[in-house]
Amino acid sequence: MLAFLAVREVTVPEDVRTRITECEDPDQLESWIRRAATARSVHDLFE
Repeated sequence: MLAFLAVREVTVPEDVRTRITECEDPDQLESWIRRAATARSVHDLFE
């Protein structure tokens, strides 16, 4: 997911990076990955 965001040139603050990397819920991660493919900001991941 962080790779998607990097390619899309979305800035990921350290607190958000930590939230993503520490998440252990596969369903949540899948949701974020799908959103990361079209996200324009990190806020788009968490809507």
